[in-house]
Amino acid sequence: MIHKNTRQNLELILLIVLIFVAFASYHEGTGSTGWLQWTTVVSMLFFLYVFDLSFTDESNFVFDPDADNWRRKTEAGQY
Repeated sequence: MIHKNTRQNLELILLIVLIFVAFASYHEGTGSTGWLQWTTVVSMLFFLYVFDLSFTDESNFVFDPDADNWRRKTEAGQY
């Protein structure tokens, strides 16, 4: 089971809403291409969501721009 956090739940809700918008913007007789624009946005958000589920959670990603802290955590400073 995949454990999702609040950000991922919000991404999923936004994705579902935009899928409905993309389907609602398609009208066969008008020749409008607005649905293509919404579908493009939906596909980008879908791949971002898959990336988010695959590679990020609270334990995997730690933002620490200080290189000395990384050396201490990985013990690379002793070589």
